Amino acid sequence: MNPTAYPSKYASPKGIFTVGNTRFKWYDLAEDPAVISSQDINNAKICIENADENFQNKDDLGFVIMHRCGEKYLLLVCTWRSENELWESVYYDGSGTFEVWDRNQVHLPTYCVWEMGIVYHESQSWKRFLGTDRTESHKQNYLNDRFEGEV
Repeated sequence: MNPTAYPSKYASPKGIFTVGNTRFKWYDLAEDPAVISSQDINNAKICIENADENFQNKDDLGFVIMHRCGEKYLLLVCTWRSENELWESVYYDGSGTFEVWDRNQVHLPTYCVWEMGIVYHESQSWKRFLGTDRTESHKQNYLNDRFEGEV
């Protein structure tokens, strides 16, 4: 087995992205996050703002992973719905714009080895939040707790 077959990637937090009443932590994920262009990020944000999920009218918290996979992207949009389950919408950039990844299957992929580092951090951060009285200051503490590093 070739240990370099799966090189490390780097998770880079990029602040808070707000869509209506929903606030997301934003992560860029790539071998080199600098290759993720501002235009691609803008296209991803437009996708989320116009999603059928209608994040505009939900008072929710979550995170986004903008994952550069070769020359394409996976866009993972995750919310907690104020409970203990992680909800996810997945989009891909297959034609220059982000499209819903139709995963109408019984057994389907979830998170890859690189995304798991971010998801683990977020699950621990959210678990701490659930143990609070969930005031605005606790929400802000959750939003300020971001992961950065090699995955």
